[in-house]
Amino acid sequence: MSAAPTDDEARRAAFMPQLRHVGATIGATDDIDDIMLNLSAGICELFGADRLSIYALGEDNASLVSKVKTGLASFKQLKLPISADSIAGYAALSGRTLNLRDVYDEEELRRHAPALRFQMRVDRRTGYRTREMLVAPIVDAGGAVLGVVQLINNRHGGPFPPLIEDGVRELARLLATAFAGGGKAARRERGRFAALIPETLLSRAQLDQAMRLTVAGRDIEDVLIDDFGIKTVLVGRALADFYSMPYFTFDRAHRRPVRLLEQFQRADVLRQEWMPIVDGDNGLFVLAVDPDRARADGAVARAFPGVRPVWCVTTRREFSSMVAQFFGDEPAPAAAPSPAPSVPAELAEVVGNLARQAHRHGIRQLQIETAPGDLEGEVSFKVTGIFKATPPT
Repeated sequence: MSAAPTDDEARRAAFMPQLRHVGATIGATDDIDDIMLNLSAGICELFGADRLSIYALGEDNASLVSKVKTGLASFKQLKLPISADSIAGYAALSGRTLNLRDVYDEEELRRHAPALRFQMRVDRRTGYRTREMLVAPIVDAGGAVLGVVQLINNRHGGPFPPLIEDGVRELARLLATAFAGGGKAARRERGRFAALIPETLLSRAQLDQAMRLTVAGRDIEDVLIDDFGIKTVLVGRALADFYSMPYFTFDRAHRRPVRLLEQFQRADVLRQEWMPIVDGDNGLFVLAVDPDRARADGAVARAFPGVRPVWCVTTRREFSSMVAQFFGDEPAPAAAPSPAPSVPAELAEVVGNLARQAHRHGIRQLQIETAPGDLEGEVSFKVTGIFKATPPT
């Protein structure tokens, strides 16, 4: 007679099929935003956690980015450095799973890393008290970090049990597959404009259609504005939400910052898609179509050494309008010269002889006009010129 299953075995037997169901749901979508925003509640229920955060690797490869719902139709974006300045950042940096009993216990944090800290400002601002935290890195088959999954506050009290530790590692593996399968560029393009969806201006189906048109070679901003009638300012606000920075709109009254742009050529600005626009008391404001790409390039630091820029984002078409305003419209290509009319060899010889004779007789200017003659095939011509007086021989 077999022994009765222990409580741990029974819990595992009940837990694992539910985790496989979550895995199937995750595998059915390649939209990481959907997972972040719409699957969190079910995952929290399964894992017995108050809250869940799923972070994806930022475009700069030095930060983690997550979306958190703030209401039924709104969200905010969180961004953390990959460093010991945050627990999630440290998990990504070290590649380790951390199961913390109390994130406010500095001695417990130091046992993992001397510089490890918990960022308390969110708790202070919201009044929520974070206690337990279970954090696991999301890595691909080659060991590269793709993100982090983070469970907060065990509903049953105390550190998360070993079953949940095993479960969160499996969840991280499932998320890694979804992250890799979704296509980084497509997820990023979708994420840049996901803020339009809660405003009920653009359905998910329409955004998917816009993404397909983008894959076909069209710019997604043009698709949203021209095909779906989204106002340019709303596209700009969506970019501002995505990058967590101010949106700078095109204004014909904005004057060219002569000193800032003196080292830039029009073609260079269009190629790099960033330019300085204001140097004021609050810093050097730099405008970019894709701030993450501009920052990673390092060209701003080379152009303005020792200056810490304040980044702003704008739409691609507004950026082009500002370039035209500051540098002038793109010069029209020079028209090709009209080909010289071909001259028959016989005529060229006659005119050449006539010109040589005129020169010998002191004619400084020679004009020849031709017209049809009175008889068929006849050509009459008149020669005029300015004669130089010569003494009689």
